[in-house]
Formats: sequence, structure tokens, C-alpha cells
Amino acid sequence: MIGIICEAGLGSEDEQVLRYLAGRIRPDATAMIRPLGRKPDLIAQCGQVAQALFDSGCERVLVVWDVFPRWGRPDGEEQDIADIRSILTQAGLADHPCLFLVAIQAELEAWLLADGSALSATLSRPTHPVNIGHTRNVEHNTNPKKRLESIFGQHGRTYTPKTDALAIIRHVPANFGMLGKLRAFKKLGRSLTQVC
Repeated sequence: MIGIICEAGLGSEDEQVLRYLAGRIRPDATAMIRPLGRKPDLIAQCGQVAQALFDSGCERVLVVWDVFPRWGRPDGEEQDIADIRSILTQAGLADHPCLFLVAIQAELEAWLLADGSALSATLSRPTHPVNIGHTRNVEHNTNPKKRLESIFGQHGRTYTPKTDALAIIRHVPANFGMLGKLRAFKKLGRSLTQVC
């Protein structure tokens, strides 16, 4: 079993996408996803929840979060990591070899924008094929969700996170296409597969 702690709520796009990707990368393992709400809540509760996941039999636990929005917090990824490590230290987990931190640059929607072929397949209809290019520098896009909404709007659709996020990620090529080149996604893959 693999434990994944993330932001958002039960049934959210974050939970759905992370469950799907974990299953695709590690089809031999079951993912236990624990969404903890907003980032301040994730940081405050990650130590306790990580320990509970290990106690329930998880071989590894990943803490996955969006660098944005900042929720009034200073800096970025480095500050988030320092804050999370502080909570993990209090829980006695800071040096656990099977606990991994994965910061998604900007937000999860950046992963959905990465591969144009996945977006094209999601938005295409038999009578109306769509061709969307890859989004350049997607990890530096400060508002990928707004960009997704704009792309969907240009094609006469409203972006609905709870259904469209999973649809997009399911269309990512077998080799993960452009998504597979993103730093944070590579880290997710290593965190799910490396020996610990």
C-alpha cells in the first residue's frame, strides 16, 4: 500500500488524479489517499496523518502539494518544505526513508496542461477534432487553472475540475508524454518506485 497526503477534499480532482497516476506508475500497489483541505491544513496535519498511514501498513507515504496559492505565506517551495519537515520532525518522521515530499510547481492543473495531446483528446469530438499544442514552461505558469478554463472556453466548454481533470490525465500517452518531463512529476515517479 502507498499512502498519499494531498490538498483538497474527498473526491477532489487532486485525489482522483493522484490515485490514477499512482495506479498507472505502480499497478501492483493500492493507493490510500488522504486529502487534508487547504495547504495550511496539510502542513499542520501531515505528521499525524503520515504516521497513521504507516501504522495502517503503507510501505511509503508521499506528501504532495501545490506551491501556489501561497495562502499569505512567504517564499515558496523551500519554505513549504521547511514547514512540513518541522511538523514531520515533531512526529518523529523527518528522517523516515520511505517518506517523500513532492511539491507541484504552481498547482496540479500545470500537470493537466503539460501534454497538448491529452487536452486535444479530451476536448475533441468525432465531428469536431481539436489540436492543442503543448504548454511551454508550464511549471512557471502562475495560474494554470485559469489557463485550462481559457482553453476549455475557446472550445465552447466549461472546465469542471472534478470530471475534466481525470479525463485529461487518462489521455496522457503511455510514456507520459510532456508530463513525464516535468520536474515534480519525475519526483512523483521516483517517490513511488525507488527502493526505500
